[in-house]
Amino acid sequence: MSELNIKSDREKKGTKRLGKEALDDFKIACVSRQASLMGRKEVLTGKAKFGIFGAGKELPQLAMARVFQKGDFRSGYYRDQTFMLALGLATVEQLYAQLYAHADPAFEPFSAGRQMNSHFATPLVDEKGEWTDHVDLYNVTADISPTAGQMARSLGIALASKKYRQTKASLSNRLSNDGNEVSFVTIGDASTSEGVFWETLNAAAVMQVPLACFVWDDGYGISVPKEFQTTKGSISEALAGFHPSNDEEKGLDIYKVKAWDYNSMRNIFEKGIDKARKTHRPCLFHVEECTQPQGHSTSGSHERYKDADRLAFEKEWDGIRQMRLWLVKEGFATDEILDEIEKEAKKEVRASIRKAWQDFNEPIKQLKTELIQVLAPNDQVVKDFPVIEDVINQLNTSLDPTHKDIIKHARSARRKLDQNTYPYYNELVAWINTKKKEYETLYTSHLFSETSKSALNVQRVEPEYTDAASSVNGYEILNACFDHHLQSNPSIFAFGEDVGYIGDVNQGFAGMQEKHGIHRVFDTGIREWTIMGQAIGMSMRGLRPIAEIQYLDYLIYSLPALSDDLATVRYRSNATQAAPAIIRTRGHRLEGIWHSGSPIGLLLNSLKG
Repeated sequence: MSELNIKSDREKKGTKRLGKEALDDFKIACVSRQASLMGRKEVLTGKAKFGIFGAGKELPQLAMARVFQKGDFRSGYYRDQTFMLALGLATVEQLYAQLYAHADPAFEPFSAGRQMNSHFATPLVDEKGEWTDHVDLYNVTADISPTAGQMARSLGIALASKKYRQTKASLSNRLSNDGNEVSFVTIGDASTSEGVFWETLNAAAVMQVPLACFVWDDGYGISVPKEFQTTKGSISEALAGFHPSNDEEKGLDIYKVKAWDYNSMRNIFEKGIDKARKTHRPCLFHVEECTQPQGHSTSGSHERYKDADRLAFEKEWDGIRQMRLWLVKEGFATDEILDEIEKEAKKEVRASIRKAWQDFNEPIKQLKTELIQVLAPNDQVVKDFPVIEDVINQLNTSLDPTHKDIIKHARSARRKLDQNTYPYYNELVAWINTKKKEYETLYTSHLFSETSKSALNVQRVEPEYTDAASSVNGYEILNACFDHHLQSNPSIFAFGEDVGYIGDVNQGFAGMQEKHGIHRVFDTGIREWTIMGQAIGMSMRGLRPIAEIQYLDYLIYSLPALSDDLATVRYRSNATQAAPAIIRTRGHRLEGIWHSGSPIGLLLNSLKG
């Protein structure tokens, strides 16, 4: 066979594969869109309190899923439902279980109802607190709501890949494959105005770590156009100086794509991610012309702030519409086939919603039945105690009550009933106490570690002194401690401002870089928020970071990462994730305002969990 014929045959096979994959992706896009449209109705009819959905972002997320490999990590923005559906990490029923705040992890595995919808997580640790096999999984770090808050953590995730490659630190092949993992982070265009976005990209470009940032640009931050958000009205133009002039220069590779051009996104994403995976150079994909057909959230309508031209544009250049036209043009499908796919998507989503609501509501119905049986085990009780009849009527006429509503009625009945005359008073109190205990476990567990690794399980070691003990400086004791642990545990890394070369400003790490190497003990820039991000991301990947903030006053700069992310990761993931990091700082020289302050009270009240 001639070379020309071989190439032609390959092209035909490639085209056929593209057509099949594109048709599969179109089906997922249609399902995801219907999940968004119907989700809004669930909120507006009172079944859920609030919702944010991913309508308009389907195609770029499908293209991103095509280049996301096992072992990779995602730190995300709260519109990535299509990505989760595409990789089989979520079902429509699970999306709605989270929307309803279903507290049973069997139905809502991402947060057990503790987070808003579209906040995802996959297990990074098992029920014993041991690491799962990260290299064999699609890994999703537990999302947070604060805009751009995910950026700092994504830097640490990427840095872990670099450290695994530089030091061969993994004690097994379960956590890293020679650092080939890419850290994917997604963000809305308006949130790129946040300082941590710039801090993260600057750090990634300096350190050259495999961070891939995807910016979903739909032109608005809620109602504010991007012209009021970003210099030049374009984040890629504003970042142009980060782009390297050649392959040797450090920097950030920048790619621009259109959110409705499925085929181009697949090609460009593949090129950029492959380069980041091999070279550890970070990259940014500016995904322009996303649409948002439902507006920002269920709390408002985009017709309030988009003019007629913009609304017409969003209808014409909707990604699903454009993908449909492309599929027909390329001969991958007919209009009839695509009509049937859209029809089936609606049926599938409706059925999933019914099932999710039934699964959520059935235990509540059972709880209501239980309470009525406890209050009124016979008809005579109802006749003798009008309070009980009133409570039962309220229970039976309440529209979509929750666990909280039913327990509230039980407590109300307890207050109004006289324990000396109501014969089942003790049974009612016992029932309320039993349910209280059950729901404490359901709703408030895992604020702290409940595994054998909990700090509360560490046995106290009493100090011992001898007459021959010498007197040494405090920093020398710390120095010896750090030296011992760096030598005995290859997964420990220490970093911060001035930690590396000079051994920190108070010499706790003096000589440690020279002894243990520049990859284990290293300096960072002056950027406290992302120093904490490095600690969070590295610790979530099985490394043991010791991150230093130079003085206690400066810890305030890093407070969002500590308060919103690190302190809550165990609780918000329902103990499927952990971040065992050590954050180190020091007190003050008692000189001047910013070396004599003591924000300990702020920290104790902010670091919830």
